[in-house]
Amino acid sequence: MDYSPGLRGVIAGETSISTVGKEGTSLRYRGYDAIKLTEEYTYENVASLILNDDLDSKNFKQSYSEYYNQLSGYNYLNNLIDKSKETLHPMDVLKVIVSFMGESSSENRTKQTTRLIAAVCYVIASYNDKSSSELDDEFLVASSLLPNDASREKLEALDDILILYAEHGFNASTFATRVTASTRSDLTSSIVSGIGTLKGELHGGANEKAVEMISQYSTVDEANDGVLKLLYEKKKIMGFGHGVYKVQDPRSPVVKNWVEVLSTTDEAKNKFEIAKKIDSIMDSEKNLFPNVDFYGGLLLHELGFLTELFTPIFVAGRTAGWAAHYFEQRQQDTLIRPAAKYIGPSER
Repeated sequence: MDYSPGLRGVIAGETSISTVGKEGTSLRYRGYDAIKLTEEYTYENVASLILNDDLDSKNFKQSYSEYYNQLSGYNYLNNLIDKSKETLHPMDVLKVIVSFMGESSSENRTKQTTRLIAAVCYVIASYNDKSSSELDDEFLVASSLLPNDASREKLEALDDILILYAEHGFNASTFATRVTASTRSDLTSSIVSGIGTLKGELHGGANEKAVEMISQYSTVDEANDGVLKLLYEKKKIMGFGHGVYKVQDPRSPVVKNWVEVLSTTDEAKNKFEIAKKIDSIMDSEKNLFPNVDFYGGLLLHELGFLTELFTPIFVAGRTAGWAAHYFEQRQQDTLIRPAAKYIGPSER
């Protein structure tokens, strides 16, 4: 039996939810081009597509609104959020609160999923200085994450990145979700597995690191010298290249465009120019393209989110994808149990 470290290139299951990186560039959800979906639909439509193979968002919106609006009235839940935030990273707060939501297997898959997405978004919104209680009919989930006075451009930009975060094949967190599902465990436990896996720096957090790197430079010239020095020292530059895409990450241009649109202050414009310079250097020196995280972190920064909330926002978008994989795995009803290659004492 062949051994592939990290299961790279190994076909570990069958899915009809998405295809990633075919011809080196494309991303499709249920056969639909994900980039075109950002142009024509909202996150609620796309989440419905991923979950139920149906772009009609009526049931998703109705269920999400119902659950999100209920959460403010749960005193114990709100006290638990406040207490958890005192000592825990936002990703750990999400694990606590999603676990607290428990199981609701008597509900259909849309209700089960929107219940958990609402909880995730409610936790993220609790970090805002201003209220996020007023939901926008068109950009429902995005509006629950941003303050009530957010502009339409900001709502649309966040909606697009949620769509692009929604699903991405058998990545580490999705595979962890499917492994848990394969034991016939519940949806909540499986989503918590996904959150815990995404917390690891080799999977999530690249957008945070990218923003930190961009922010350490004051000028384009300083960024030019600094990045070349890092490359000379063989240091890793976060936010470039991808394990599946070989030509480009199709999500990156969408996010980059929104950064340009929202960069209206001198400070924001300067950060964007610095980012483009780093992008150019990585292309010329390493022939590497930016993935969604490089400009994605900058976009979330321009939307006003704390850096430590970048990965939780990823969770808000990806929970729909995780849930779809959970239900698909449960339907297939096959326990995931790979073999291991034993390494004897003389081989260590």
